[in-house]
Amino acid sequence: MHDFTYSGHESFSLRISWLPKAVAALEKGEDPFSDPRFGMTTLGLGKNMIQSLHFWVVAAGLADRTDKGLRLTEFAQKVLCRKRTGFDPYLENTQTLWLLHWNLCHGWLEGEKRRRPYAWHFFMNILANDEITATEAIDHFAGGPVASGKDLSAVTLRQHFEVFVRTYVQGQPAGPRSTPEETLDSPLTTIGLLRENGDRKLPNGKRETVYRFVTGSKPSLSFKTFRYCLHEWWDHNQADEKSLMVRQIAHREDSPGRCFRLPESAIHKILVDLAREYPKEFELTESRSQRGISRNLRPGRDVLLSSIYTA
Repeated sequence: MHDFTYSGHESFSLRISWLPKAVAALEKGEDPFSDPRFGMTTLGLGKNMIQSLHFWVVAAGLADRTDKGLRLTEFAQKVLCRKRTGFDPYLENTQTLWLLHWNLCHGWLEGEKRRRPYAWHFFMNILANDEITATEAIDHFAGGPVASGKDLSAVTLRQHFEVFVRTYVQGQPAGPRSTPEETLDSPLTTIGLLRENGDRKLPNGKRETVYRFVTGSKPSLSFKTFRYCLHEWWDHNQADEKSLMVRQIAHREDSPGRCFRLPESAIHKILVDLAREYPKEFELTESRSQRGISRNLRPGRDVLLSSIYTA
């Protein structure tokens, strides 16, 4: 079951230096989130930013909430930890950014429910068009599922939309009273998934910025990163299926095609690369003019992650 959240980020989008700072503190056994004063001193952030970073660390798949505070996930330990020689502790590799985006799209487990920010679910799984304005998105948000059963204010919905946009679009305004920390871009602007695309006149006569998702192939997304995500999605959503068609990988809920905004042609090209590079693992299939791939072997998560960061 999905449990959607529209808040928790305190209206702050992710910042470039935040996740490495948080992981470094947690790796040392410090918990900068249980005591706001300690967190402010340790991380050099304001109280609301500390609360926001708490949200982002969990939402990005880097820490789990436990009775004793936050605990680094296996993913964080393998990729971002410094003492344990993580693959990319300073977020210098674009593949790490794609993986963080993947984690944000899929949320985190709390008990038997999977929680996720609603904007990520909406834009990856529900929105059929490539373009949208703030007003259109907020209207959709207002009609979406609300786990709490309570009506959400227009302010909350707009803030949720703006946080999503600032996470992916460079140079978004952070407000007239912004601190230097608030003016920093999100690291995920680097992947170029969303951009401004002019403006549009709305029925009320006002003009609003149009945001457009970049579809087509993603040159910065490696086929090894796609391989990791394909296996993870296959295990969680299609575990009983030995073979999948390209259209399924492109269009089913939470699929790599949905998350990365990839058309079937781009996905097929990646599958060809995977079958050529890992012939014992994947085999291309074709049935009634439907192209797909079968999975004959499932490597461990460590192997999949390691391959992303090694030549």
